[in-house]
Amino acid sequence: MDDLASLIATDQILVEVTIRLGSTQLSVAELSRLRSDDILTLDQQMSDGVDICVGDRVIARGELTTAEGDNRLCVRILGAASAS
Repeated sequence: MDDLASLIATDQILVEVTIRLGSTQLSVAELSRLRSDDILTLDQQMSDGVDICVGDRVIARGELTTAEGDNRLCVRILGAASAS
């Protein structure tokens, strides 16, 4: 069985990870009226953190941060998602 792991190049398998911040619902009319500088209020508090997802499945929880010495938005992993 140990040889099977060497046959699968897992470093070559790419998985898209998405970060879910929250959501909101708008009517089509409200959506059509959105302009630059408008603000959408999401259904989560800042302290709620973010969901880290693969496909539709939440695999972990995280918090928004920036990279040290960089201005890019990052996510710090807080822990695995609860099994449900």
